[in-house]
Amino acid sequence: MNAPMSRLPKWDEYDVEALLTPEAIAPGKWRTRYGDANNNGRSYGGQLLGQAMMAALMDVPRDRPPTMMQFLFLQGAMPDQPLDFTVTPLQDGKRFSSRHVRAVQAGRTVLDAQVTCALPLDAPAHADLSPAPLGEHPLDLPDLAGLDLALRRGLERLGGYSKNHKPSVEFRIPDAVRQLSAATATERFRYWMKARGPLPDNARIHAAAFAFFSDWWLNFSSLSMHLRDIGPRKLYISSLNHAIWLHHPVRADEWLHVEAVSPCAISGRGLSVARFHDLQGRFVASGTQECLMAYVD
Repeated sequence: MNAPMSRLPKWDEYDVEALLTPEAIAPGKWRTRYGDANNNGRSYGGQLLGQAMMAALMDVPRDRPPTMMQFLFLQGAMPDQPLDFTVTPLQDGKRFSSRHVRAVQAGRTVLDAQVTCALPLDAPAHADLSPAPLGEHPLDLPDLAGLDLALRRGLERLGGYSKNHKPSVEFRIPDAVRQLSAATATERFRYWMKARGPLPDNARIHAAAFAFFSDWWLNFSSLSMHLRDIGPRKLYISSLNHAIWLHHPVRADEWLHVEAVSPCAISGRGLSVARFHDLQGRFVASGTQECLMAYVD
């Protein structure tokens, strides 16, 4: 008989650095020390994104910041069991380094990802302006737990969005009544987020933390406009794939404005496309996510 898998200690839900920093177990191999559960008792998707990013960055020279991660959620992971990551070099050129990342839990492959890092180059540049209204500041907005209870209960039909609070995340929704109400929600959704506490001055930690937080509410734009149509039925929601492009090094413990738009949802799959700007209006990252969104019954 196989020996039972060891259980991870419970994460305190605040120490993002501890959650995302793996233990080295062999060259190119890393093991998680903590897990972060979602409402369904599985690992929160952002946990897997952040840990995969950190595993890849541990194998890349520090002077090459991450520019891209493409990620497949293959099977659900259990947050109380360790994940073993294998990092394989794909490219080490004059300017680019790329790594393949795969994680296994109890013999099951749960994720597959590719991460690219690159030296900054002297080149032409342009960027979209922030869609946040001039003068809007997230600290002037209520957090989700402070919103009307009836408004929050309406979100319970959308599976994972019944969770009103994530201790590690500061989260604010502008014009929340309009954006979250069934009668007025659209395929466009914007919000502010950051780490609740300060993070070390370590670019790897901030990149991994950004990957971790990038999963938080990103796919809501695929779901929100359907609140008016689904009636009493409930949806099962699960992330299928995710990608982020980092245009600038990101400070994950400083406010980021996110605007997500869903151009399409069909046959149980919804696509969301996001732009991330910092508080100064700088366009720091882009992201996409495709999610499974299907009726439970």
